[in-house]
Amino acid sequence: MNSLKENYTLVDTPEAFEALLETLSLYDMAALDTEADSMYHYQVRLCLIQITVGESHFLVDPFADLDFSRLFAAKAMQTLILHGADYDLRMLWLTYRFTPKSVFDTMIAAKFLNEEKVGLAGLVEKYFGETLEKENQKADWTIRPLPPAMCEYAAHDTFFLHELCAILGEKLQKLGRFYWVTETCEAVIETAKQPPKLKEDPWRITGSSYFSPKELQILKSIWNWRETEASLVDKQPYKVLSPGLMLAVVRMIGREKGAIRWEKLPKVPRHLTEAQLEKLKIQVESALAEPESAYPEPFRVPKQHVGNPDPHLIEAIRFGRDLKSLELNLDSSMIANKNQLTALAMPGKTWEERFEAAGLLNWQKKVWKDILAQHQLL
Repeated sequence: MNSLKENYTLVDTPEAFEALLETLSLYDMAALDTEADSMYHYQVRLCLIQITVGESHFLVDPFADLDFSRLFAAKAMQTLILHGADYDLRMLWLTYRFTPKSVFDTMIAAKFLNEEKVGLAGLVEKYFGETLEKENQKADWTIRPLPPAMCEYAAHDTFFLHELCAILGEKLQKLGRFYWVTETCEAVIETAKQPPKLKEDPWRITGSSYFSPKELQILKSIWNWRETEASLVDKQPYKVLSPGLMLAVVRMIGREKGAIRWEKLPKVPRHLTEAQLEKLKIQVESALAEPESAYPEPFRVPKQHVGNPDPHLIEAIRFGRDLKSLELNLDSSMIANKNQLTALAMPGKTWEERFEAAGLLNWQKKVWKDILAQHQLL
C-alpha cells in the first residue's frame, strides 16, 4: 500500500485550514469520507472529515475552532465522490446543514455494475491490488490528538476514490447506466436531508413482544433509567446495561408476587455503582406503584388499512422483474425491492399512480415500462 505517512495534512489550525481552502479552490470535485463516534459516547458526533483533491489528502478536525461555512462554500466541495454516501451526507447535514450539489457514490456505481464485492476494500483490492486495513474501524475517533495510525487509516478511505470513480464511470458509460447512478445519487442527497423517523415506544426492545403489562411497565422504567445514566456517564446505553440483561431483570422482577428481592436479580455489570443501582430500584418500584390501568398495553400488530396487492399481478411483475434482472445482469432489488413490488401490485390504480406510490426513479420507470410491454401487462 502507498504510504500516506508524509502526504496527508491534519487540518486543526487556521494555517492548515487556509491551505485546504486554497487547494479546494483549484478543483471542481473532491473525494470525501467521514468518521463518526457511534460506539463510545452517548451522542453520535462527527469526528473527522477526510478530503482528497488531486494529490493532496486532508484530515479535517470538526472539533477545531474553524469557520466551517467557508469549507462547505468551497468550489470542490459542491461535487463529491463518496463510497456509501448516505451516512456521510446525513452526518454533514445534521452537523453543518451542508449538502453538495451532486454526488458520485462508488458503492452505488458498483451495484449498477453488479460487482461481486461492492465494499470499498473489495473494490480497491480488485482494481488496485491493495489491501485496506480494518484495524481502526471501531476506534474511538473522539480522542485527541489522533494517533498517526488512525490518521493513515482514515486518509486511505479517500485515497483511491478519484481513480475508482473514473474506472467505474467509464464502465457505466459503456453500459448506458451513468444516468442511472447520477439519478440514484440525487435521491440519496434528498433522503439525507429528511429528519430521522422516531421509533414509537423505543423502550419496546426486541424480545419484549410477549411481555405482560406489568413486565412492560418494568421494562419502560429500566429503559428510562438506562437512558438517563448513559447520558450522565456519556456512554452508549447498551454499555450501561445490555438489552439481554434488561430482559432478564424484567422477567425476574415480573415473577415477584410481593416485595422485590433485589438480591435475587441476575448479576449486574461491575461498573454500575451502588448509587446507580439505588436509582434503578427507586425507578422500578415507583413505576410498579402506579395504578395498573397506567401500565403499557401488550404489543399488537397494527391493522393494515391500505388494502392488499393483487396476488396474480404481484407474481406476474415479480417474474418479469427477475427475468429483466438476468437480462441486465443487475440485482433484482435495484429494479424494485419488496415494498416497491407491493405498491406496484395494488389494484384500482393506473401504472403511473403505481410508479408514484412505489417511489420509482425515472430510470426504474423506463425499465418497468419495458417489463410491462414484454409481458403484456400494460
